[in-house]
Amino acid sequence: MALKEKLSLWQQEGFIDQSTAEKILAFEQRQEKPNRLPLLLIIGLVFFSLAVFSFIAANWQVMPAAIKIGLILLLMWLFYGFGHLSDRKNFGWPHVFRLIGLAMFGAAMIVAVQAFHLSLSSSLIGWALYLAAMAHYFYWRHLAYAAVAFIFGLQVLLSSVLTMGWMEWLVYAAVSLGWLYFSKDKLPIAFSWLLLFGSGLMLFAVADYESRLWPIWTLFVLVGLLAFVFPEKRKILQPLYLLAGGAVSLGYLAVRGSSLSVFKDLNLWESVLLLFAGIAILALCYFRIRPLIWLAALGAIGLSLYDSSAIGLAVLAEAVALGYLVVNHRQNQPLSLGFVYFILVQVVLYFIFAWQRLDMSLFFLVGALLLFALSGIAWWFNRKKARAAS
Repeated sequence: MALKEKLSLWQQEGFIDQSTAEKILAFEQRQEKPNRLPLLLIIGLVFFSLAVFSFIAANWQVMPAAIKIGLILLLMWLFYGFGHLSDRKNFGWPHVFRLIGLAMFGAAMIVAVQAFHLSLSSSLIGWALYLAAMAHYFYWRHLAYAAVAFIFGLQVLLSSVLTMGWMEWLVYAAVSLGWLYFSKDKLPIAFSWLLLFGSGLMLFAVADYESRLWPIWTLFVLVGLLAFVFPEKRKILQPLYLLAGGAVSLGYLAVRGSSLSVFKDLNLWESVLLLFAGIAILALCYFRIRPLIWLAALGAIGLSLYDSSAIGLAVLAEAVALGYLVVNHRQNQPLSLGFVYFILVQVVLYFIFAWQRLDMSLFFLVGALLLFALSGIAWWFNRKKARAAS
């Protein structure tokens, strides 16, 4: 009735004629109307569910393990059935029903593990939910399942820090790599890349090789994968690579500035090899992924850690931050990442390197001078660009 009244009003105002109004009305009447559950039926289902859960909770301790698992699996299929009906009949939230069903699957796994006296600290339940959530995502293509898969994939990684072996690591890396390869949306691509990066960090624990430079090696390998395996995902992944590179450099700067003993067992040959790898990454990024060329500077971190004063590492971070700002400003590229990185570098330098050596007045004076210098550089570039435009 509301549609007929609006069409009549639009016809009276001269916006549409009689023929157009009839066509619009006929089109809308042909559309499938969403089915809504009656309010009393919803209330009845809620009270019935509460009664069922109350009965199960009251008798849970005396139930055999097989009955417990069977009840949970029954609830799981019940919620999946609700999800199917919700999707087919166009009512409710099918993805919510399926997520509850996935949670019931996890609960059944927990009860089964307890029944067979297995350890809950293992990664078995995490693996099951990780693979199940990923299957949900690839079948229904909803971002909620990707978020759940990322959470349980991260849980598998964290719960296996001390126990992961080669076979489990290979499976985990392959699953994460496959997820990244077949994903098309931004969020799943970011999630899968983070898990793949985490698997790279875990590799050196699995190989039982003590190295302080493994985050840089992992990032360099992923740069090669982006160049040769995932070229179509560069636009989405480039900010992640830059964020990871900035976080890694800040981590080394902060740890090196606060402690002199962390890197005392650094391998000189590995540091030299990392420098050559950085040069290779420089060439690769120059010809294939030029926005990531800044990551090549990470190859010099290994040798710079031998400097007891850490001045070389600080100069390297400052040079990369200022160079990124200057180059991106000249190319009219976004500067937000560069400014955030530059500010964080200053915070690390001030509070970790120089806090014990500076009084408060000199601290704020140095900060003011840096801000004035940046403002002057930006003004000079803007003036030069304005003259070129005129």
